[in-house]
Amino acid sequence: MGKNDTVTERQLTVLIFVSLLSPMIRILPSSSVALAGRAAWLSPLAALPAGAALAAFTRFARKNAPEGVGLQDMAQLSLGPVGGRLFGVLFALWLTFYGGFVARSAAERLLATVYPNGSVTVFIVVMFLVALITASGKTKTLSRTAEVLMPVLILVIAVVLLSAIPDVTAEFLLPVTYRDAGKVLYGAAPIFNVLSAFVYFLFLTGHVRRPRGERPRRVNWLALLVATAFGVTFFTLGTLGDKLSVTMENAFFMVIRNLRVLGIVERVEAVVVAVWVVTDFIFLAAILMIVSEIWRTVTGVRRRGAFVPPSAALSCAAAFLITKNAFTLQAWSDFIVPCVNLFAAVILVPAVMGIGKLRRKY
Repeated sequence: MGKNDTVTERQLTVLIFVSLLSPMIRILPSSSVALAGRAAWLSPLAALPAGAALAAFTRFARKNAPEGVGLQDMAQLSLGPVGGRLFGVLFALWLTFYGGFVARSAAERLLATVYPNGSVTVFIVVMFLVALITASGKTKTLSRTAEVLMPVLILVIAVVLLSAIPDVTAEFLLPVTYRDAGKVLYGAAPIFNVLSAFVYFLFLTGHVRRPRGERPRRVNWLALLVATAFGVTFFTLGTLGDKLSVTMENAFFMVIRNLRVLGIVERVEAVVVAVWVVTDFIFLAAILMIVSEIWRTVTGVRRRGAFVPPSAALSCAAAFLITKNAFTLQAWSDFIVPCVNLFAAVILVPAVMGIGKLRRKY
């Protein structure tokens, strides 16, 4: 790992926020509404404490880790050389598959909403080629790209959501009483699932440097993601109601198609599609970067660039082999991928970090 490929903690958290916008926008609001009904607009707020608790634990576990140590290094300290490397191999394989799932989901979403006559093959191949080039570069380049894009993405999302206010119908959102508390918690599960994926970026913390004497400046990516989830769910549910929000494919996109921006009916879907594409691309590039970083640490090779092309090729193959159509892809999105992610991010990683902490390895 080159000494000139370093990022600040703030830049890494910005990369996390921009990357996780991809799955957050993809699953909402249908995943939460299917579980919570009209009370789903409160589910993002219910997911916040669990996400904050997971973030606080990982921050505590990493507190005394020296600079230049990422999650894979910590795993090898916690579990020993053999156990730590096995941990890394399993995560590299899982994230390679997950990258394929992200790319396939992005391609199917574009085909369903904007390019019905397009080719899923073309979308996937182009996405992987661009992500391959980016992931082969420096961590700080991808982080700075996310840093430049972040205010633009926030502005676009804010304008779109605020423009949807006149179309909100109170009857679609209320009443919500204490009897709906269980539903709200159920609806929070898929949102927490997305938030928990931040632990994958801990594999990149070996690149984080803080100048001597400088206090860390954190971006509260957690609060921003929850606010985005709340806005998307609130305005989609308030515009379409719970039944249409569940049955309509890409319901949020349908809501913004005929929004009035500054009092004029504007076709804003192109801007929203651009947000989709940018976040999907950043997330996929980050996944390939994380996978190659894991292989670099596991093998002891100094540079990770050699691992990016084979990782991208395997991930691309997974994108084609995972399913034949969008209907069976939904089963992966609703159950299989979330379950594996929860086990990996919420159980396996904290357990390994906790073992290292108890053994006083860092």
